[in-house]
Amino acid sequence: MYTTATKTLRNKWVTFTYFSPLVRKISNLFRQTDLKIAFRATNTIQQQITAKQTHDGPSGIYELKCKTCNKVYVGESGRAIGVRFKEHMRYIRSNNSISAYAAHILDNRHEYGTEDDTLKLLKKCQKGKHLDCCEALYVYADIPPIESID
Repeated sequence: MYTTATKTLRNKWVTFTYFSPLVRKISNLFRQTDLKIAFRATNTIQQQITAKQTHDGPSGIYELKCKTCNKVYVGESGRAIGVRFKEHMRYIRSNNSISAYAAHILDNRHEYGTEDDTLKLLKKCQKGKHLDCCEALYVYADIPPIESID
């Protein structure tokens, strides 16, 4: 029995991430080949709609309160504030004054509390310049006005 082999052509695709018109020029080189070209965006609507949150909660500007003297530390985190709170607690337990809050607790031998009674989210923000500006606003808002000397 004699069989003929049939050759089926499948389209092969190549994807390019569209950065600039230069990518178009490079992709034009593939027109003479059997490869099909597709473009992919780096920033999609889906990425803008769904904010990427890590671990257990929102990121943003947070406040930590000292249980002994009621002083307040204002900080920022592009990650979940719960994760950042755990880092502060780890610094205290390991006697490491990397953060200002841990330094205050350790230097003054003050009491610190749990996440529920110590941590407060002031403003939900995503990582970036907006986060830095918001933190500065909250930090300077807590500074008492300078009394004039007459």
